[in-house]
Parts: sequence; structure tokens; C-alpha cells
Amino acid sequence: MQQKSRCQGQGYINRNIEDDEEEEISHEGMAINPLTGLWIDEEVAKRRPVAVMINNMKLALPQSGISQADVLYETLAEGNITRLVALFQDFDAEKIGPVRSTRHYYLNIAFDHDAIFIHHGGSPQAFESIKSLKPANLNTLSSLEHIMAWRDPVRSKQKRMYEHSLYTNAEGIMKGWEKVDYRKEITEDFQHKLNFSEEEYTPQGAVANEIVIPFSNDYVTKFEYDMDTGLYKRYQADKPHIDENNNQQLEFKNIIIQYTNIKLIPGDAEGRRDVELIGSGEGLYITNGKSVPITWNKNGYNIPTQFKDTEGNILKLNKGKTSISIFPSNKEIQVLDSSEVVE
Repeated sequence: MQQKSRCQGQGYINRNIEDDEEEEISHEGMAINPLTGLWIDEEVAKRRPVAVMINNMKLALPQSGISQADVLYETLAEGNITRLVALFQDFDAEKIGPVRSTRHYYLNIAFDHDAIFIHHGGSPQAFESIKSLKPANLNTLSSLEHIMAWRDPVRSKQKRMYEHSLYTNAEGIMKGWEKVDYRKEITEDFQHKLNFSEEEYTPQGAVANEIVIPFSNDYVTKFEYDMDTGLYKRYQADKPHIDENNNQQLEFKNIIIQYTNIKLIPGDAEGRRDVELIGSGEGLYITNGKSVPITWNKNGYNIPTQFKDTEGNILKLNKGKTSISIFPSNKEIQVLDSSEVVE
């Protein structure tokens, strides 16, 4: 007598109930998701991912659709705020956003993954970079808006909420992509940014049960390790970071801290920043309650960033979702043991 049990991301295991012997796992019609290392539909795995510029202002919360992101980036924009880039490979969200304008350095994230980049307008520096670098971008502040985006009818009518009310979804992104006719599949020789270990492991490093990332006094991101699930729960503004679509808190298997130079652009009236993502620097890899030092380097806008361990080997991540915080190298984050956490 047999039954099939679902192993998330790993296909089906045929289990014999009488002797509990596991047989070979079937991955027919599946392939590895390059963003998580887990099994997904092979046609979806071949497709270029999409990177969506997400508004992260407190007034814009809660966001929608971001719990489906395989990788979530965060770094500073102007003032004290941060913005997110949500990277999706396998997704079907009916509401994603609010979508916001881009800055020039966020384009490097899309190039790192050969992704289609979705944004609503951008800074002058961003449009200069778009003109010169020609990324595969879908700007909804254009004729594409009526094809792939809409204004939330409730938010758009509330005071100070119009700029936080633009959304897209999986279907709209695919329609916009089809309209512009960008290349559909990742090139066969593309060197993926993220590399995954075949076997899950716990690095030999410092205890990391709580991570505090103070981008500014107003924008502090926190992660708390859940030993039962082996995942890090994300907090923002001292509250669980929730996806409005499903009311679920964001959780990650991996956290990467990427330290780099972040400085104000001289003479920019809006206080915009430059974030150096081409070059090299240090960082941290955090997983399974432990933190270890790493390095990073990126040699050109169209060359993916490489993460390496302290011995110079390509960093192998545990399979699952990853949060990447691009953080000023002249500031410090906190990596705490649970005994050090102050209630």
C-alpha cells in the first residue's frame, strides 16, 4: 500500500506505508529555481526572473505579493527611507506593490539576475543609466500603465496615499513583457549570482538569533530566528513584516549583509544617494542561527555579483528564500544571541 506525500520544493516521495521505505524522488518536468535552489516547473525555471521596485515607506505598508518573492533586496534611497526590490521566479500573485520609482543603482540588482525590471518612473540618474545601459525594464509611468498596472481604488482616494497606490500582478507583468517583447529565457551561459549547497548545513560562526539592521533612525529592519522552522522572521518598524495578500509574515532561510560605500550625490536637491555595487567589499552570511564573514565583488554592470567565503570559495547558500541587505560600510548592524536580546 502506497501514498504520495508532498515534500515542499522537492517533488513527490513515494512512501511504502508497511515498511516506510522511501523510493526514488521524481522530478520529471521540473528544474532547479536559480533563486532558491528548489525544484519548480522546468519551463518557469528557464524564464528570466522579474524584479519589482517596491515602495517601503511606512505610510505604504502593508505591501502586497512580496511573500512570493524568492529574493528580497533592501537598501537606502533618499532621506531616511529604504526601498525594496522583490525578485520573483515562480509566482502568480494577483496584487504586487505598491510599485515605486527607481534609482540608478537598483538597476545593478536586475542585471545581477538577468531580470526584467519593473518600476514606476525614476530619478534623473536612473533615466540616464537606462538610456546608456539599456536594461530590460518595464516602466509603468508610460503607456504600459493601462496594460500592466492599476491604482488601488481605496488607497488612491485617501489623504497622502495616491503615490502609494499603484499595483501590478503576475498577469499584468506578463502582458507588459509580451508587449515590449523582451527575450523570454535566461541565456544558457549565464552565471547565476546565487549558488546552493546540495546538503543543508550550519556554518561554524557566531550565534545569530536576532539581526538588527539600522538603515536609519526611522527605518530599522530586524530578523528573529525561529528554531522550529529554521527560518528568520522579518520585522519592520518593530512589527512583523506582513504581506497584505495572505496576512503572512515574511520569512527567509538566508540573510546576506552586503557592506558598501553609500554616499549622498553632491548637489542633488532631493538628497539622493549613490550606492556602489560595482567593486568589492565585505559582508555576512547568516543561516540556521549562525553568522560568518564573506566577501563580494562585481566587475561590471552586466557581470553578476559573486559572494565568496573567507577562503575564496564561491559561497554556497542553504536552499530557500534569501534576504539581501545592502548596508553602509561605515555603519554597524547587530548580530545577537538570544540571551543578548533586550526585551
